[in-house]
Amino acid sequence: MLSRPVLAFVLAASFLQAPPVVRPDEEAFAAGVSEADLRRYVRELVAFGPRMGGTPSNEKSAAYLASFFKKHGLEVAIQEDPPALAHWESAWRVELEDGSVIESAWPFGFSASTGGVRTGQLLIVPDLAKAAPDAAWAGRILYTPGEVTRAYAAVVKSGHLPAAILTSAPNDPTRYIAWSRLSSLPPSAGHPVPVFAVSYTDGRSLDAAARAGRSVRVSLDATIREGRGKTVIATLRGQEADAYYLVCAHGDSDSGGPGADDNASGVATVMEIARVYAALVRSGRVPRPKYSIRFAVWGAEYRSARTFIEKEGEKLKNLKGVINFDETGTGAERDAIYFEGNDVPWNETLLRTFEAVAGDYAGRQGFWTEYTTNPSQGGTDSYAFLPKKYRGTGQTELEIPSTTIYTAAWDKLAELDQTPGWESKGTPDPKKLKIDYSLYYHSSGDTPENTTEREPQNMVRAVKVTGLTLLRLNR
Repeated sequence: MLSRPVLAFVLAASFLQAPPVVRPDEEAFAAGVSEADLRRYVRELVAFGPRMGGTPSNEKSAAYLASFFKKHGLEVAIQEDPPALAHWESAWRVELEDGSVIESAWPFGFSASTGGVRTGQLLIVPDLAKAAPDAAWAGRILYTPGEVTRAYAAVVKSGHLPAAILTSAPNDPTRYIAWSRLSSLPPSAGHPVPVFAVSYTDGRSLDAAARAGRSVRVSLDATIREGRGKTVIATLRGQEADAYYLVCAHGDSDSGGPGADDNASGVATVMEIARVYAALVRSGRVPRPKYSIRFAVWGAEYRSARTFIEKEGEKLKNLKGVINFDETGTGAERDAIYFEGNDVPWNETLLRTFEAVAGDYAGRQGFWTEYTTNPSQGGTDSYAFLPKKYRGTGQTELEIPSTTIYTAAWDKLAELDQTPGWESKGTPDPKKLKIDYSLYYHSSGDTPENTTEREPQNMVRAVKVTGLTLLRLNR
Protein backbone atom coordinates (compact mmCIF):
# COMPACT_ATOMS: atom_id res chain seq x y z
CA MET A 1 0.00 0.00 0.00
CA LEU A 2 1.28 3.50 -0.85
CA SER A 3 2.05 5.72 2.13
CA ARG A 4 -0.12 8.81 2.58
CA PRO A 5 2.62 11.22 1.35
CA VAL A 6 3.36 9.08 -1.73
CA LEU A 7 -0.34 8.68 -2.49
CA ALA A 8 -0.83 12.43 -2.17
CA PHE A 9 2.05 13.08 -4.58
CA VAL A 10 0.75 10.61 -7.16
CA LEU A 11 -2.77 12.00 -7.04
CA ALA A 12 -1.60 15.61 -7.06
CA ALA A 13 0.63 14.98 -10.06
CA SER A 14 -2.28 13.53 -12.02
CA PHE A 15 -4.43 16.61 -11.31
CA LEU A 16 -1.84 19.20 -12.34
CA GLN A 17 -1.65 18.25 -15.99
CA ALA A 18 -4.01 21.04 -17.10
CA PRO A 19 -3.91 24.67 -15.89
CA PRO A 20 -6.78 25.55 -13.56
CA VAL A 21 -9.66 27.69 -14.78
CA VAL A 22 -9.68 30.97 -12.86
CA ARG A 23 -13.08 31.98 -11.48
CA PRO A 24 -12.77 35.26 -9.54
CA ASP A 25 -15.72 34.63 -7.20
CA GLU A 26 -14.43 31.16 -6.32
CA GLU A 27 -10.88 32.42 -5.84
CA ALA A 28 -12.23 35.13 -3.52
CA PHE A 29 -14.18 32.60 -1.48
CA ALA A 30 -11.24 30.21 -1.13
CA ALA A 31 -8.90 33.04 -0.13
CA GLY A 32 -11.32 34.17 2.59
CA VAL A 33 -11.34 30.90 4.53
CA SER A 34 -9.51 31.09 7.86
CA GLU A 35 -7.98 27.96 9.38
CA ALA A 36 -7.28 29.85 12.61
CA ASP A 37 -10.95 30.78 12.96
CA LEU A 38 -12.08 27.21 12.32
CA ARG A 39 -9.78 25.93 15.04
CA ARG A 40 -11.02 28.62 17.42
CA TYR A 41 -14.68 27.82 16.80
CA VAL A 42 -14.08 24.19 17.75
CA ARG A 43 -12.24 25.09 20.94
CA GLU A 44 -14.98 27.50 21.99
CA LEU A 45 -17.75 25.01 21.28
CA VAL A 46 -16.05 22.17 23.15
CA ALA A 47 -15.50 24.48 26.13
CA PHE A 48 -19.30 24.69 26.60
CA GLY A 49 -19.51 20.92 27.21
CA PRO A 50 -21.14 18.11 25.20
CA ARG A 51 -23.90 20.46 23.93
CA MET A 52 -26.56 17.73 24.06
CA GLY A 53 -30.07 18.91 23.20
CA GLY A 54 -31.99 20.37 26.14
CA THR A 55 -28.94 20.81 28.41
CA PRO A 56 -27.20 23.94 29.73
CA SER A 57 -24.33 23.45 27.30
CA ASN A 58 -26.84 23.34 24.42
CA GLU A 59 -28.29 26.63 25.69
CA LYS A 60 -24.82 28.22 25.83
CA SER A 61 -23.79 27.00 22.40
CA ALA A 62 -27.10 28.17 20.88
CA ALA A 63 -26.59 31.66 22.32
CA TYR A 64 -23.01 31.67 21.03
CA LEU A 65 -24.11 30.66 17.53
CA ALA A 66 -27.00 33.12 17.39
CA SER A 67 -24.62 35.93 18.35
CA PHE A 68 -22.09 34.78 15.74
CA PHE A 69 -24.58 34.71 12.86
CA LYS A 70 -26.12 38.07 13.84
CA LYS A 71 -22.65 39.61 13.98
CA HIS A 72 -22.13 38.59 10.36
CA GLY A 73 -25.38 40.12 9.19
CA LEU A 74 -27.62 37.06 8.92
CA GLU A 75 -31.23 36.74 9.98
CA VAL A 76 -31.44 34.40 12.98
CA ALA A 77 -34.24 32.24 14.36
CA ILE A 78 -34.29 29.69 17.18
CA GLN A 79 -36.19 26.42 16.79
CA GLU A 80 -37.12 24.43 19.90
CA ASP A 81 -37.69 20.67 19.87
CA PRO A 82 -40.57 19.08 21.77
CA PRO A 83 -39.66 18.25 25.39
CA ALA A 84 -37.55 15.14 25.90
CA LEU A 85 -35.49 13.67 28.72
CA ALA A 86 -31.97 15.11 28.76
CA HIS A 87 -28.88 14.37 30.85
CA TRP A 88 -25.60 16.00 31.73
CA GLU A 89 -22.75 15.26 34.10
CA SER A 90 -21.06 17.93 36.21
CA ALA A 91 -18.34 15.90 37.91
CA TRP A 92 -17.21 12.32 38.35
CA ARG A 93 -14.26 10.31 39.61
CA VAL A 94 -13.15 6.68 39.49
CA GLU A 95 -10.06 5.74 41.51
CA LEU A 96 -8.34 2.70 42.93
CA GLU A 97 -7.96 2.34 46.68
CA ASP A 98 -4.37 3.63 46.46
CA GLY A 99 -5.67 6.90 45.01
CA SER A 100 -4.71 6.15 41.39
CA VAL A 101 -7.29 7.87 39.19
CA ILE A 102 -8.73 6.06 36.19
CA GLU A 103 -8.31 9.03 33.86
CA SER A 104 -10.24 7.64 30.91
CA ALA A 105 -13.41 6.93 32.94
CA TRP A 106 -16.51 8.55 31.43
CA PRO A 107 -20.09 8.00 32.62
CA PHE A 108 -22.70 6.40 30.37
CA GLY A 109 -25.55 8.71 29.45
CA PHE A 110 -28.49 8.61 31.88
CA SER A 111 -26.39 7.21 34.72
CA ALA A 112 -27.88 8.72 37.87
CA SER A 113 -25.89 10.51 40.56
CA THR A 114 -24.19 8.35 43.17
CA GLY A 115 -25.16 10.64 46.05
CA GLY A 116 -21.58 10.81 47.26
CA VAL A 117 -18.69 8.36 47.06
CA ARG A 118 -19.40 4.66 46.60
CA THR A 119 -16.70 2.16 47.50
CA GLY A 120 -16.71 -1.49 46.58
CA GLN A 121 -14.37 -4.39 46.00
CA LEU A 122 -13.72 -5.04 42.34
CA LEU A 123 -15.23 -8.14 40.78
CA ILE A 124 -14.47 -9.31 37.21
CA VAL A 125 -17.42 -10.42 35.10
CA PRO A 126 -15.94 -11.48 31.74
CA ASP A 127 -19.20 -11.31 29.79
CA LEU A 128 -21.95 -9.42 31.61
CA ALA A 129 -24.47 -10.07 28.84
CA LYS A 130 -24.20 -13.84 29.32
CA ALA A 131 -23.67 -13.96 33.09
CA ALA A 132 -26.50 -14.80 35.48
CA PRO A 133 -26.86 -12.07 38.12
CA ASP A 134 -25.37 -13.25 41.39
CA ALA A 135 -25.95 -12.23 45.00
CA ALA A 136 -22.19 -11.72 45.26
CA TRP A 137 -22.54 -8.70 42.97
CA ALA A 138 -24.46 -6.66 45.55
CA GLY A 139 -22.42 -3.67 46.75
CA ARG A 140 -19.43 -4.66 44.61
CA ILE A 141 -18.03 -2.71 41.67
CA LEU A 142 -18.14 -4.86 38.59
CA TYR A 143 -15.50 -4.66 35.88
CA THR A 144 -16.34 -6.22 32.54
CA PRO A 145 -14.45 -6.09 29.25
CA GLY A 146 -17.77 -6.71 27.53
CA GLU A 147 -20.89 -4.79 26.56
CA VAL A 148 -23.19 -3.48 29.32
CA THR A 149 -26.32 -1.91 27.86
CA ARG A 150 -28.09 -5.14 26.83
CA ALA A 151 -27.40 -6.72 30.22
CA TYR A 152 -28.24 -3.70 32.38
CA ALA A 153 -31.98 -4.30 32.78
CA ALA A 154 -31.41 -7.90 33.93
CA VAL A 155 -28.84 -6.76 36.51
CA VAL A 156 -31.26 -4.21 37.96
CA LYS A 157 -34.22 -6.60 37.89
CA SER A 158 -32.25 -9.22 39.84
CA GLY A 159 -32.02 -6.94 42.87
CA HIS A 160 -28.33 -7.81 43.32
CA LEU A 161 -27.30 -4.23 42.70
CA PRO A 162 -23.60 -3.49 42.32
CA ALA A 163 -22.33 -0.09 43.45
CA ALA A 164 -21.21 0.63 39.88
CA ILE A 165 -20.23 -1.07 36.63
CA LEU A 166 -17.02 -0.33 34.72
CA THR A 167 -16.52 -1.49 31.12
CA SER A 168 -13.65 -1.37 28.66
CA ALA A 169 -15.78 -2.51 25.68
CA PRO A 170 -14.93 -3.06 22.87
CA ASN A 171 -11.78 -4.16 24.72
CA ASP A 172 -9.76 -4.09 21.51
CA PRO A 173 -5.97 -3.55 21.80
CA THR A 174 -6.02 -1.78 18.42
CA ARG A 175 -8.86 0.66 19.21
CA TYR A 176 -9.81 2.87 22.18
CA ILE A 177 -6.44 2.14 23.75
CA ALA A 178 -6.06 5.30 25.85
CA TRP A 179 -9.59 6.69 25.60
CA SER A 180 -12.96 5.17 26.39
CA ARG A 181 -15.70 4.23 23.89
CA LEU A 182 -18.75 6.17 25.06
CA SER A 183 -22.29 4.87 25.25
CA SER A 184 -25.61 5.47 26.98
CA LEU A 185 -28.27 3.70 28.99
CA PRO A 186 -31.86 4.03 27.74
CA PRO A 187 -33.39 7.44 28.59
CA SER A 188 -34.62 7.25 32.19
CA ALA A 189 -34.12 9.05 35.48
CA GLY A 190 -34.40 5.80 37.42
CA HIS A 191 -31.21 3.86 36.70
CA PRO A 192 -29.84 2.88 40.14
CA VAL A 193 -26.40 1.64 39.05
CA PRO A 194 -24.01 4.11 37.38
CA VAL A 195 -21.94 2.82 34.47
CA PHE A 196 -18.55 4.13 33.42
CA ALA A 197 -16.62 3.45 30.21
CA VAL A 198 -12.83 3.09 30.47
CA SER A 199 -10.04 2.64 27.94
CA TYR A 200 -8.44 -0.67 26.98
CA THR A 201 -5.31 0.27 28.97
CA ASP A 202 -7.27 1.23 32.09
CA GLY A 203 -9.26 -1.97 31.68
CA ARG A 204 -6.04 -3.93 32.07
CA SER A 205 -5.30 -1.99 35.28
CA LEU A 206 -8.78 -2.79 36.63
CA ASP A 207 -8.38 -6.44 35.72
CA ALA A 208 -5.11 -6.62 37.67
CA ALA A 209 -6.61 -4.76 40.63
CA ALA A 210 -9.62 -7.10 40.72
CA ARG A 211 -7.38 -10.16 40.72
CA ALA A 212 -5.45 -8.63 43.63
CA GLY A 213 -8.68 -8.10 45.62
CA ARG A 214 -8.52 -4.31 45.46
CA SER A 215 -11.37 -1.84 45.91
CA VAL A 216 -12.51 1.11 43.81
CA ARG A 217 -14.17 4.40 44.71
CA VAL A 218 -16.61 6.06 42.33
CA SER A 219 -18.64 9.26 42.41
CA LEU A 220 -20.91 10.96 39.91
CA ASP A 221 -22.83 14.23 39.99
CA ALA A 222 -25.40 14.04 37.18
CA THR A 223 -28.67 15.73 36.24
CA ILE A 224 -31.52 14.08 34.35
CA ARG A 225 -34.57 16.15 33.50
CA GLU A 226 -36.82 17.16 30.64
CA GLY A 227 -35.41 19.72 28.22
CA ARG A 228 -36.02 21.24 24.80
CA GLY A 229 -33.18 21.09 22.29
CA LYS A 230 -32.40 24.45 20.68
CA THR A 231 -31.50 24.75 17.00
CA VAL A 232 -30.07 27.96 15.53
CA ILE A 233 -31.11 28.79 11.96
CA ALA A 234 -29.50 31.72 10.13
CA THR A 235 -30.49 32.95 6.66
CA LEU A 236 -28.55 34.67 3.89
CA ARG A 237 -31.33 35.98 1.66
CA GLY A 238 -31.17 35.12 -2.02
CA GLN A 239 -32.64 36.79 -5.10
CA GLU A 240 -35.43 34.20 -5.00
CA ALA A 241 -35.92 34.44 -1.26
CA ASP A 242 -38.33 31.56 -0.72
CA ALA A 243 -36.25 28.88 -2.45
CA TYR A 244 -33.19 27.86 -0.44
CA TYR A 245 -30.31 25.50 0.18
CA LEU A 246 -29.90 24.16 3.72
CA VAL A 247 -26.33 23.95 5.07
CA CYS A 248 -26.34 22.13 8.40
CA ALA A 249 -24.60 20.08 11.09
CA HIS A 250 -25.68 18.56 14.40
CA GLY A 251 -24.52 20.75 17.25
CA ASP A 252 -24.44 18.10 19.98
CA SER A 253 -21.49 15.79 20.57
CA ASP A 254 -23.88 12.90 19.92
CA SER A 255 -22.03 10.50 22.24
CA GLY A 256 -22.05 12.87 25.22
CA GLY A 257 -18.26 13.28 25.14
CA PRO A 258 -16.09 16.27 24.18
CA GLY A 259 -17.24 16.01 20.55
CA ALA A 260 -14.51 18.04 18.83
CA ASP A 261 -14.60 16.11 15.56
CA ASP A 262 -18.12 14.74 16.10
CA ASN A 263 -19.39 17.31 15.64
CA ALA A 264 -17.89 20.67 16.58
CA SER A 265 -15.88 20.34 13.37
CA GLY A 266 -19.09 20.16 11.35
CA VAL A 267 -20.54 23.17 13.19
CA ALA A 268 -17.33 25.13 12.62
CA THR A 269 -17.57 24.32 8.92
CA VAL A 270 -21.12 25.72 8.77
CA MET A 271 -20.02 28.85 10.66
CA GLU A 272 -17.11 29.55 8.35
CA ILE A 273 -19.11 29.07 5.15
CA ALA A 274 -21.68 31.53 6.50
CA ARG A 275 -19.03 34.06 7.54
CA VAL A 276 -17.13 34.04 4.26
CA TYR A 277 -20.17 33.99 1.97
CA ALA A 278 -21.93 36.80 3.86
CA ALA A 279 -18.79 38.96 3.87
CA LEU A 280 -18.28 38.53 0.12
CA VAL A 281 -21.92 39.44 -0.62
CA ARG A 282 -21.69 42.54 1.59
CA SER A 283 -18.49 43.67 -0.14
CA GLY A 284 -19.92 43.08 -3.60
CA ARG A 285 -17.17 40.66 -4.57
CA VAL A 286 -19.78 37.92 -4.91
CA PRO A 287 -23.34 38.56 -6.11
CA ARG A 288 -26.25 37.79 -3.85
CA PRO A 289 -27.04 34.09 -4.36
CA LYS A 290 -29.88 33.15 -6.65
CA TYR A 291 -31.43 31.07 -3.86
CA SER A 292 -31.33 31.79 -0.14
CA ILE A 293 -28.92 29.82 2.02
CA ARG A 294 -30.11 28.73 5.44
CA PHE A 295 -27.49 27.66 7.96
CA ALA A 296 -28.78 25.30 10.66
CA VAL A 297 -26.99 23.93 13.70
CA TRP A 298 -29.26 21.23 15.08
CA GLY A 299 -29.79 21.03 18.83
CA ALA A 300 -29.89 17.22 18.68
CA GLU A 301 -28.84 14.90 15.88
CA TYR A 302 -31.79 13.62 13.82
CA ARG A 303 -34.40 14.80 16.36
CA SER A 304 -34.01 18.49 15.50
CA ALA A 305 -33.90 17.86 11.75
CA ARG A 306 -37.18 15.97 12.07
CA THR A 307 -38.65 18.91 14.02
CA PHE A 308 -37.55 21.23 11.23
CA ILE A 309 -39.23 19.08 8.59
CA GLU A 310 -42.47 19.01 10.57
CA LYS A 311 -42.45 22.79 11.10
CA GLU A 312 -41.63 23.57 7.45
CA GLY A 313 -44.68 21.68 6.21
CA GLU A 314 -45.57 22.77 2.67
CA LYS A 315 -42.60 25.18 2.57
CA LEU A 316 -40.30 22.16 2.40
CA LYS A 317 -41.08 22.12 -1.35
CA ASN A 318 -38.86 25.21 -1.63
CA LEU A 319 -35.81 23.30 -0.36
CA LYS A 320 -33.37 22.91 -3.27
CA GLY A 321 -30.91 20.69 -1.42
CA VAL A 322 -29.39 19.74 1.94
CA ILE A 323 -25.63 19.91 2.55
CA ASN A 324 -24.81 18.35 5.91
CA PHE A 325 -21.46 18.12 7.70
CA ASP A 326 -20.51 15.38 10.12
CA GLU A 327 -16.89 14.75 11.16
CA THR A 328 -14.86 17.13 9.02
CA GLY A 329 -12.01 17.36 11.52
CA THR A 330 -9.92 14.21 11.32
CA GLY A 331 -8.97 11.04 9.45
CA ALA A 332 -6.81 8.08 10.43
CA GLU A 333 -5.29 6.61 7.25
CA ARG A 334 -6.23 8.71 4.25
CA ASP A 335 -6.21 12.35 3.21
CA ALA A 336 -9.62 12.43 1.57
CA ILE A 337 -12.91 14.26 1.44
CA TYR A 338 -16.17 12.41 0.77
CA PHE A 339 -19.57 13.39 -0.67
CA GLU A 340 -22.25 10.92 0.32
CA GLY A 341 -25.35 9.55 -1.33
CA ASN A 342 -24.58 8.93 -5.02
CA ASP A 343 -27.06 6.03 -5.05
CA VAL A 344 -29.93 8.50 -4.59
CA PRO A 345 -31.08 9.36 -8.14
CA TRP A 346 -32.14 12.95 -7.41
CA ASN A 347 -28.77 13.69 -5.80
CA GLU A 348 -27.05 13.65 -9.20
CA THR A 349 -26.98 17.37 -10.01
CA LEU A 350 -25.83 18.28 -6.51
CA LEU A 351 -23.13 15.61 -6.33
CA ARG A 352 -21.89 16.11 -9.90
CA THR A 353 -21.35 19.77 -9.01
CA PHE A 354 -19.35 18.79 -5.92
CA GLU A 355 -17.41 16.31 -8.02
CA ALA A 356 -16.65 18.93 -10.68
CA VAL A 357 -15.42 21.44 -8.09
CA ALA A 358 -13.29 18.75 -6.44
CA GLY A 359 -11.73 17.81 -9.77
CA ASP A 360 -11.04 21.42 -10.75
CA TYR A 361 -9.12 22.20 -7.55
CA ALA A 362 -7.59 18.86 -6.59
CA GLY A 363 -3.85 19.02 -6.08
CA ARG A 364 -3.71 22.80 -5.70
CA GLN A 365 -2.07 24.14 -2.56
CA GLY A 366 -4.62 24.53 0.23
CA PHE A 367 -7.10 22.13 -1.33
CA TRP A 368 -7.38 18.32 -1.39
CA THR A 369 -5.66 15.43 -3.09
CA GLU A 370 -8.11 12.56 -2.73
CA TYR A 371 -11.88 12.92 -3.15
CA THR A 372 -14.88 10.84 -4.12
CA THR A 373 -18.62 10.54 -3.95
CA ASN A 374 -19.87 7.37 -2.26
CA PRO A 375 -23.08 5.38 -1.66
CA SER A 376 -25.37 6.13 1.27
CA GLN A 377 -24.22 4.90 4.68
CA GLY A 378 -26.85 6.48 6.94
CA GLY A 379 -26.43 7.71 10.49
CA THR A 380 -26.52 11.49 10.16
CA ASP A 381 -28.93 14.39 9.62
CA SER A 382 -29.01 14.42 5.83
CA TYR A 383 -30.93 11.14 6.08
CA ALA A 384 -33.85 12.85 7.82
CA PHE A 385 -34.64 14.25 4.36
CA LEU A 386 -34.42 10.91 2.50
CA PRO A 387 -36.74 7.89 2.19
CA LYS A 388 -36.05 4.65 4.01
CA LYS A 389 -34.97 3.03 0.73
CA TYR A 390 -31.80 5.13 0.93
CA ARG A 391 -31.21 4.66 4.69
CA GLY A 392 -33.36 7.69 5.43
CA THR A 393 -36.03 8.19 8.07
CA GLY A 394 -38.90 8.64 5.62
CA GLN A 395 -40.05 11.92 7.20
CA THR A 396 -40.98 13.35 3.81
CA GLU A 397 -41.98 11.92 0.43
CA LEU A 398 -40.38 14.86 -1.41
CA GLU A 399 -37.31 14.08 -3.53
CA ILE A 400 -34.93 16.51 -1.83
CA PRO A 401 -31.25 16.28 -2.84
CA SER A 402 -29.39 15.58 0.39
CA THR A 403 -25.71 14.86 1.00
CA THR A 404 -23.22 14.69 3.86
CA ILE A 405 -19.67 15.98 3.49
CA TYR A 406 -17.08 14.39 5.78
CA THR A 407 -13.45 13.32 6.14
CA ALA A 408 -13.96 10.38 8.51
CA ALA A 409 -16.79 8.01 9.41
CA TRP A 410 -17.19 5.41 12.18
CA ASP A 411 -14.22 3.91 14.01
CA LYS A 412 -12.53 1.61 11.47
CA LEU A 413 -11.66 1.62 7.79
CA ALA A 414 -14.63 0.72 5.61
CA GLU A 415 -14.68 -0.65 2.07
CA LEU A 416 -17.67 0.17 -0.12
CA ASP A 417 -18.52 -0.91 -3.64
CA GLN A 418 -18.82 2.23 -5.69
CA THR A 419 -22.17 2.97 -7.31
CA PRO A 420 -21.93 2.10 -11.03
CA GLY A 421 -21.47 5.21 -13.14
CA TRP A 422 -19.84 7.15 -10.27
CA GLU A 423 -16.27 5.89 -10.61
CA SER A 424 -14.14 8.82 -9.48
CA LYS A 425 -10.83 10.11 -10.86
CA GLY A 426 -10.02 11.41 -7.40
CA THR A 427 -9.45 8.15 -5.52
CA PRO A 428 -6.91 5.33 -6.12
CA ASP A 429 -9.48 2.55 -6.64
CA PRO A 430 -12.63 4.02 -8.21
CA LYS A 431 -14.64 0.80 -7.83
CA LYS A 432 -13.71 -0.34 -4.31
CA LEU A 433 -13.76 2.73 -2.06
CA LYS A 434 -11.83 3.01 1.18
CA ILE A 435 -13.66 5.25 3.63
CA ASP A 436 -11.45 6.80 6.29
CA TYR A 437 -12.35 6.74 9.97
CA SER A 438 -11.62 8.40 13.31
CA LEU A 439 -9.45 6.91 16.02
CA TYR A 440 -11.51 8.94 18.49
CA TYR A 441 -15.05 8.21 17.25
CA HIS A 442 -17.61 8.46 20.08
CA SER A 443 -14.86 8.52 22.67
CA SER A 444 -13.49 10.50 25.58
CA GLY A 445 -10.51 11.25 23.33
CA ASP A 446 -12.49 13.30 20.79
CA THR A 447 -10.79 16.52 21.87
CA PRO A 448 -9.40 19.38 19.78
CA GLU A 449 -5.86 18.29 20.68
CA ASN A 450 -6.44 14.85 19.16
CA THR A 451 -8.48 15.82 16.11
CA THR A 452 -9.06 19.34 14.78
CA GLU A 453 -5.78 20.77 16.08
CA ARG A 454 -3.86 17.99 14.34
CA GLU A 455 -5.64 18.17 10.99
CA PRO A 456 -7.36 21.55 10.69
CA GLN A 457 -6.86 21.42 6.92
CA ASN A 458 -9.78 18.97 6.77
CA MET A 459 -12.24 21.64 7.90
CA VAL A 460 -10.66 24.17 5.52
CA ARG A 461 -11.23 21.79 2.62
CA ALA A 462 -14.83 21.10 3.60
CA VAL A 463 -15.53 24.84 3.72
CA LYS A 464 -13.88 25.49 0.37
CA VAL A 465 -15.47 22.66 -1.58
CA THR A 466 -18.92 23.57 -0.28
CA GLY A 467 -18.57 27.31 -0.74
CA LEU A 468 -17.41 26.89 -4.32
CA THR A 469 -20.20 24.41 -5.02
CA LEU A 470 -22.81 26.82 -3.62
CA LEU A 471 -21.44 29.56 -5.87
CA ARG A 472 -21.90 27.36 -8.92
CA LEU A 473 -25.35 26.23 -7.86
CA ASN A 474 -26.45 29.82 -7.21
CA ARG A 475 -25.19 31.55 -10.36
